[in-house]
Amino acid sequence: MSSQFEQVRNWLLNSGLYVSEKSDEQHGGVHSFYDMKERKFGFLYPEITGYYISTMRFLYTHEKKQQYLDYAKASSDWLTKIYKNYGTIIQGISSEPSQQKLAYSFDISICAKGLMDYYILSNDDSYLKTAKEMMVSVMEDAVEVDGTIKPFKSIDSKKFSENNDVWYKQKGCLHIKNAMTFCQLYKITKEMIFLECAEKICNSYSLYQQVDGSLSMHQNKKTINLHTLCYALEGLLFTFSVTKNPNYLQSCINAVNWCKNVIQEDGSIEIWFNSKYRAKASYPIAQLLRILLLLDKLNNTHEHLVIANRLSEFLLTFQYKDNKTIQNGALYEEFYKSVFGWKMRQRLNSWGSMFALQALYWHDKFDEINFDEEIELLY
Repeated sequence: MSSQFEQVRNWLLNSGLYVSEKSDEQHGGVHSFYDMKERKFGFLYPEITGYYISTMRFLYTHEKKQQYLDYAKASSDWLTKIYKNYGTIIQGISSEPSQQKLAYSFDISICAKGLMDYYILSNDDSYLKTAKEMMVSVMEDAVEVDGTIKPFKSIDSKKFSENNDVWYKQKGCLHIKNAMTFCQLYKITKEMIFLECAEKICNSYSLYQQVDGSLSMHQNKKTINLHTLCYALEGLLFTFSVTKNPNYLQSCINAVNWCKNVIQEDGSIEIWFNSKYRAKASYPIAQLLRILLLLDKLNNTHEHLVIANRLSEFLLTFQYKDNKTIQNGALYEEFYKSVFGWKMRQRLNSWGSMFALQALYWHDKFDEINFDEEIELLY
C-alpha cells in the first residue's frame, strides 16, 4: 500500500481522534476534527463514530487485525450507550447544549449501519437488535410517502420535522444514502419491508435530478452540493447492487457525467454550485473517487481511471505531512475562497480522512478488488 494510505490509517487509529483509553467514560467515541490552531479535537460525534465502525470493518476485512475488532466493539458500545440514554442518537457530545437536544435521521442511519457492520464481525445479536430498533423508528416516523425523509426531531417532542434554518434541516437528496442501511438490514433479516423502504427512498431521486444529470440539494431548488450529491449516489449504487434496478444505476451515471464536466484541470472540483459559497473540500472528492472506481469495477472497464487519477492527486494535496507530529497523514477539511484567494481551513477532518482511506485503498488495489465485495464495505 502507498505511504499516503498508511499515514491516514495511522492517524485514524493512533492520533487521539478515537478515544482509546478504556477508563474514559467516552471510550470508543470519535471526534469530529482536530483544530490545528487550537491544537485540540472537536466534539465527539456519534454519526462519525458510526462511520468509524464501518471503517474498522473495512480494514478488518482486508487486514484481519484484532485491533480493528476491539475498536469497532468499543465504538459500538459507545453508540449503544447513547441510544439507551437518550432513546435515539443525538447530534454530539460537547459543551454545546443544542447538540444534545436534536437527533437527525441521517445520523441515526449511519450509526445503525455501523452497528450492523459490527454485528457482521461479531455475530452478537444485541447490536443488530439496536440497529433494527433505530431504523424502524426512522421508517415509521420520518420516511414520507414520496420517499423523502424528515431530517430531525427534538429529544423533547420526539417528532421528526424540517425547517429552513440550515441546509441539513431540510429534506434533500442526501437522505437517499439512508437506503444503504435499510438494504443492509434487509440482507441480514430478509424482511421485505426494509427493502421496500430502501426502494421508496431511492425512487425519490427523480425529485432532485436535473436534465443535465446533476442532483439538486433540495427539491425545486437550483443549489447543488457535491457532498450531498455523492451521498445520494452512494445510496443509489448500494441499492442497485441489491435490487439490480437499472434506473438507480442510470441515475448514478448521469450524475457522474455531470461531475466529470465540472472537474477542473488540476483534478479539483468545487463543492458548491449555483451558490455564493466557494470551497473545495476533501470529503466529497474522496466520495466521488470511490464512486468512479466502483462504477469501473462494476462495468469491468477503465473508463474513469484517468479522471480518478487526477482526483486522487488533488485529494492528496489535503493531506497533512509532518512526521514529527501525531497528526501526520490526516486530511484537511477544505480550501475556501477568501478575498485573498484560496486558503486552507485549519481543521483535520475525521470523515474526510475515513472516506479518503477507502478511496486510496481502492485506487491502489484497483486491479485486485471486485465490485460485489467492495460495495458491501462502502460507508
